Amino acid sequence: MSHNTLRLPRVLIVLIAMIGLGAFATTAFAHSGLGAASPAPGSRVGGTITEIQLRYSSTVADVDGSVTDPDGNIVESEWVQDGNLRVTVMLPEPLSTPGQYAVRHISTDVEDNDRVEAAYLFTYDPAAPPPQLEIIPEDDGFPWIWVLIGTGGVVIVLLAWQLYRSMRRSRQSQAAT
Repeated sequence: MSHNTLRLPRVLIVLIAMIGLGAFATTAFAHSGLGAASPAPGSRVGGTITEIQLRYSSTVADVDGSVTDPDGNIVESEWVQDGNLRVTVMLPEPLSTPGQYAVRHISTDVEDNDRVEAAYLFTYDPAAPPPQLEIIPEDDGFPWIWVLIGTGGVVIVLLAWQLYRSMRRSRQSQAAT
């Protein structure tokens, strides 16, 4: 009987630590991301495009990146950070090849000095309307906290079942003697 009561507090401590680690992980891995862009991720745009605008959701530094055309070639570009949150990617020539372009951007999150790499795609279609600066919904990322809570719930159920079976066996062995 004392063996089961000693195991239960250790299990609770482990579960509390898992939940605390999950809460820490969701906060610790929050980094600056795009708050707005033109052309926006997933957009179909046309017209004369000689620049790409990136607006970050928190202060960044040392922004760099690349633009890749539909054929996989790197498009010549100059990355100019013109504010704590704003970057303009200057293209010496307007986009001319229809298709999907990839914008890869790398920045340093000023809050924690981590380098953050991200990318998005947009489609250039000369017949489409010109791009406008579009707000990008916040990406909540993968819901790790729910995975941890679900895993913790399963662990609690399994431990409760094992405790129940152990107590039942203990009662049966006491009744037999």
